[in-house]
Amino acid sequence: MGWKKKGTWTNDDIVKYYRGNDKAYAMWGPDMHYGYWEKGVKTQRAAARRMNEKLIEKVGGITKDDYVLDAGCGVGGNAVWLAKTFGCKVVGVSIVPEQIETAKKRAAAAGVADLCDFKVMDYMNLTFPDETFTVVMGLESICYADPKSEFIKGVYRVLKKGGRFGMADGFAGKEVDSMQGNDKRVMHRWMDGWKLNNMETLDAWKGFASAAGFAAADYVDVSKIVMPSAWIMVIISGILFFPLHILDKIIELNDYPTDAMFHQFFVLQRGLMAYGIFWATK
Repeated sequence: MGWKKKGTWTNDDIVKYYRGNDKAYAMWGPDMHYGYWEKGVKTQRAAARRMNEKLIEKVGGITKDDYVLDAGCGVGGNAVWLAKTFGCKVVGVSIVPEQIETAKKRAAAAGVADLCDFKVMDYMNLTFPDETFTVVMGLESICYADPKSEFIKGVYRVLKKGGRFGMADGFAGKEVDSMQGNDKRVMHRWMDGWKLNNMETLDAWKGFASAAGFAAADYVDVSKIVMPSAWIMVIISGILFFPLHILDKIIELNDYPTDAMFHQFFVLQRGLMAYGIFWATK
């Protein structure tokens, strides 16, 4: 028993994770991420969609003339919404074939199949020509990039001059390797549950963006604003698998259902992970 060492999760592991949890994500909604719970937002699905809108605000808005890459598009929730709302062309990529098939069906049902193109592709190895897109974005998908310094270089390459990159995702509150004791345990229970090999701090991300060539980068911490989503997950997990969570504190269990859902709350609560919106301009 115990934690897998950093760097052991493969794309196959990630695909297996999403295949095994497809029904749970379907219940969560087409936008598979934390929500932005501002005044007037009453449901997780509305909050998740509001997160999409806030990210778009930070990258300077979207128009019908934009060509957008949704890196780690999931089942196409954001991509289809972008195409339907703004009339822009969107390419979504994911390493999970079933997600791509669902995204295609979702685009067809929404009447925007002509604006959406979905591909099975690893965003660490983008095959698009240089300077293809005006916007690259990721909603809680870039956490899987490994290494993140190489991912941002690839983003810079496929962006047109003046193009924008934005993501809403988790950032390490401090260097993960420096964590000790229960902080280390909670962080790795969460990371292993979601098959994450690494997390980087905001300072590291700013350094990666600068090294890649981005002219400017900025960030806003929305950890407190996403906490209702974290509460929803920990409550659901606690109700369904409370005995396992207790047993896990006594003897270190291997991954179990809702493991990551349970520990993500404590990671956020302790500040081991900050949730934020990060954006940069080429």
